[in-house]
Order: sequence, then C-alpha cells, then structure tokens
Amino acid sequence: MLGLGLWSLWGRARATLYDMKALYVAALLMGPMGFVAVLAGWVTTEAGRQPYIVYGLLRTAQSAAPVDAEAVGASLLAFIVVYFTVFGAGIFYLLRLMSKPPHEGEPDSPSDAHLRSAGIVPAPALESVGELQSHQETRR
Repeated sequence: MLGLGLWSLWGRARATLYDMKALYVAALLMGPMGFVAVLAGWVTTEAGRQPYIVYGLLRTAQSAAPVDAEAVGASLLAFIVVYFTVFGAGIFYLLRLMSKPPHEGEPDSPSDAHLRSAGIVPAPALESVGELQSHQETRR
C-alpha cells in the first residue's frame, strides 16, 4: 500500500499521473488489501495464542483479554459515531458537488472526439426548438 502511494506521488511529480495505466491496474488490484491486512492481523494474533493452549501451558480463559463489557461497549459506540460522521460528511460533500452545474472555464472536450455509449454516437446538441423541429422533419 505504501509503495502504491509512493508510486502515485512519483507520477504526480512527473506530471504523468493520469497516463500511468499500470498504476491504475495496481490500484484496482490493491482494493481488497485493507481487508486482507485486517484478517491477517487477526489470524496472527489468534495463532500466536493457540500453541500455548494446545500444549496445555495456558488455559483458554487465561488467554482472553481482561476487558470489561463497558469498555467494549464504549469502543463500539465510538466506532459507530466516528464511522457515521465520516460517512455522513462524505455523502454530504458528494451530494453538494453533484448539485452544482458545470462552471465557466471548464475545459471542453476535443471537437473531434465522439462520445460513445454502447456503440451509439449521440446527435450534436441543438440550439433551439426550431432546429429540433427541422431536425425531426429531415429524419422523416
């Protein structure tokens, strides 16, 4: 994960970040690695306890962490509050961005580029209702 971040910083410094197709593929493949890291940490923690329990050197009750139920509940509540706050702020920001129309000064797409969706090239934008009517008449 750190390597991917450094790679993207390197691409940004060279002004080639948006042209690095290999970086995009690596970022896509890196998607589930956070979940894998959490699982690997849990497995490492639990597997570290097991030999002592299996060979009778430690009882299962002794391997449990001495944490009160109130502490577990407070931790869970803190996680819920933090996650809802971050998620809510992100959704609010995205909705705010989507509610604004495009602004002046945004770069236009190249004139020779065609928009394609499922193999269909859309008609050029029409300026007025009169053009729309004449366009429909010519299609008949």
